[in-house]
Amino acid sequence: MIQALRTSATLAVLLLAAIGNSPAQTPADVTTIRFISSPSDDLRPVLYAQSAGLFKKAGLDVEITRATSGAVVAQSVIAGAMDVGKSSLVSLIAAYARGVPFVMIAPSAIHQKDDANDGVMVLANSPFKSALDLQGKVVACTAIGDIGYLGLRAMIDELGGDSSTVRFIELPTTTLGSTLEQGRVDAGVTNEPYMSKDLGTGKFRMLTDMLNGYGPKPILESAFFATRDYVAKNRDAMTRFAKVMTQASAYANTHIPETLPLMVAFSGMDAHAAAIMHKTSTALSFDPSQIQPVIDVAAKYKIIPKTFSARDMLSTGS
Repeated sequence: MIQALRTSATLAVLLLAAIGNSPAQTPADVTTIRFISSPSDDLRPVLYAQSAGLFKKAGLDVEITRATSGAVVAQSVIAGAMDVGKSSLVSLIAAYARGVPFVMIAPSAIHQKDDANDGVMVLANSPFKSALDLQGKVVACTAIGDIGYLGLRAMIDELGGDSSTVRFIELPTTTLGSTLEQGRVDAGVTNEPYMSKDLGTGKFRMLTDMLNGYGPKPILESAFFATRDYVAKNRDAMTRFAKVMTQASAYANTHIPETLPLMVAFSGMDAHAAAIMHKTSTALSFDPSQIQPVIDVAAKYKIIPKTFSARDMLSTGS
């Protein structure tokens, strides 16, 4: 499997390179969309749509740019240097709540309760048995206010605990394993591809899936977005983009061996890490009930000033 991925990844590099060498001029009936995202597994539908010519068939010339962070993605779209981006749901919620005119045009990663690609990791011999045991402890997260931080706080409080007693510190997921071994933190929020790699050592175990703190329904984790002004001026192109993403996501969800090498080539991820990690599922359509809990929890823990309707963030026709 891994050797096959490496071979496929090599072919994918050549394919993506060929895709990137588009003509300097595009036909008048083709709309160019400058797209930007940091590397992640939920980019597989985009890369598949590009490689399979789905964008081209829809009259779109999508230029894909790799960003170093979500902040770069947001800044590029706000400044008008890029047209469409992909970002975490909490980042989009926080920006929207503070007046940034972002609207979501297509859904991306969705949390799967029975096959999560993130969770709270502890040492294998840790005495902790549930999220309640983290009260009064030091817990690492990628960012204060991100989807994992909020989900864990909501879970602890829902179980009757007091999440305000947890001392959260920001820590890159890449260093969580070593930090746990050094005893500098008691637990930490992790995600793929680092989660499977760390768990594979046998030194750690998963304590809980903190995203279950949002409730029993699946929740959206990320989405494609643009500014409201751009969507208003390019509504037909955005409708076509969203339709392509629905088609590509349906394919990518069920054809992982064919689409994973595209992501490996684009991201530069280790082929072995990509092969063993839990893969990301992508939503095929927007469901406000999969977004509203995240907005409400963000408001509860003062990440945003107040709650609002999830429908306000969706572009017309989404």
